[in-house]
Amino acid sequence: MKFFPQLVTGSMAQYPLVKRAVYRTIWNAALDGSDDRLGDAGAERLEWELRYEGLSREEQERLAAFHGEMEGRLKEFTFLDPTGNLLARSGEPEASVWEKSPLLTLATGIPDPAGGTEAFRLINTGPVEQSLQQVITAPGWFAYCWSVYARSAAATKVTLYWRSGSEENAKEFEVGPSWKRLVHSGKAESQETAVWFGVRLGPGMAVELYGMQAEAQPAPSPYRRTGLRGGIYEGARFDVDELIVAAVGPELHTCTVRIVTAGR
Repeated sequence: MKFFPQLVTGSMAQYPLVKRAVYRTIWNAALDGSDDRLGDAGAERLEWELRYEGLSREEQERLAAFHGEMEGRLKEFTFLDPTGNLLARSGEPEASVWEKSPLLTLATGIPDPAGGTEAFRLINTGPVEQSLQQVITAPGWFAYCWSVYARSAAATKVTLYWRSGSEENAKEFEVGPSWKRLVHSGKAESQETAVWFGVRLGPGMAVELYGMQAEAQPAPSPYRRTGLRGGIYEGARFDVDELIVAAVGPELHTCTVRIVTAGR
C-alpha cells in the first residue's frame, strides 16, 4: 500500500484545511402522501481539501510524483488524517488493540484533567520494565508526535517510545502529582510500514494516564478520543485527475489537493 507523503516539515497538511463528512438519505414518497426516509450507509464518505502554500520545489515535486503514480483518481492509497488521532480506542486501554505486558496491572475510571473519569492507572508489579503499546499501519520513516497526560502520587519516571522495525525512539519523563502532558516528537528512518506507540514503566512504578494520542506531525494538537478506528484511512483516492500547481516565486509553489475515502 502507498502512503500519502508528508511535507519536508514533517506535517501532512497546512492550515486552514477543510474536512467534511458527506451522507445520503434515500427518500421514497408514496401516493398517499406519506414518505419513508432511510440513511444510505454505503454512500457515506469523508473528504479533505488540503491547500498548500509556500511549497519548496522538493515538496511540489513530491506531491506531483505521488499524484502521477496514483494516476489521478484511479489508484488507492493510505491517508493519515492530519486532524485525527492515529490510535484506535485511545480511551480504552483494556481493549484488544492495546498490548499490555503481563505484570502490568490496569485500573480504569480514574478522574482525568478534562473533568471526566477516563484516566487509568498503570502499576508495574514485576522486577523488569513493563509496557502498554499499540501498533498502527503507517510508514516508519514519517515524523510523529506521541503524547499523553500523566501524573503520579509519588515522583516517578515514564518512558514514551515509538518503534518501527529494529529502530526505537524513546524519551524518559519525570512525573509528579499534577497532570502534565508528555510530548515526544521525532522522525525515524525505518522502511517498515508498522509503528508501535507505547508507554514503559520501571519496576514498582505507578502512574495515571489520560489522552493517548499519536499524530503524523511534529507537534501535538488538542486530544481527540477515538473509537473503533483511528485516523488512518486505507482506500483513499485523489478527487481530481489533474493536479494544478502554481509557481508564485523562487522555491514557492501553491496547489490544492482533494482526497476522498468511503465511510467514516
